[in-house]
Amino acid sequence: MASQTDIVTILHRCADIEIAMADMYDFFSAAYRDNRDIARLFRKTAAEERNHEYQIRLAIRTCASSIEEMKVPLEEVERHLTFARTTLEKVRETVPDIGDALKISVHTETILSRFHLDTAARFTDESCARLFQAMMAADEGHITSLEKALADYRESRPPVPHDA
Repeated sequence: MASQTDIVTILHRCADIEIAMADMYDFFSAAYRDNRDIARLFRKTAAEERNHEYQIRLAIRTCASSIEEMKVPLEEVERHLTFARTTLEKVRETVPDIGDALKISVHTETILSRFHLDTAARFTDESCARLFQAMMAADEGHITSLEKALADYRESRPPVPHDA
């Protein structure tokens, strides 16, 4: 069982993951500002990630003592924080096209969804559990919105000719 110190550390790392994701979405929003719909989607998603970071920091102050078990070890959270930060660095170094940015976003959200506290923690306080269930629902909405944007983007692109 994780100590209270470990629980707080894990929560801080989860908040750091949210920040890295928000930074990536802000970057994409700026990179694709000429495509209003895509820029708006990334801007909205970034704002939601920042809100999640705020909620996690709030939970550290208000709900940490009601976490009876962390189902995700600190080492795994650290690896996924590194993954999020590395992904951000890579897209900053080589800006992907819109389609690839959407694919990267869906892939990253899918991998990181494991770290949402509604599944990563067991709470003794039902109100804290509900807060994180709401956050998870919002992130599932991120994946759905990003997948829809990717499908729409692919449909709007002319077909690539195949070599004969």
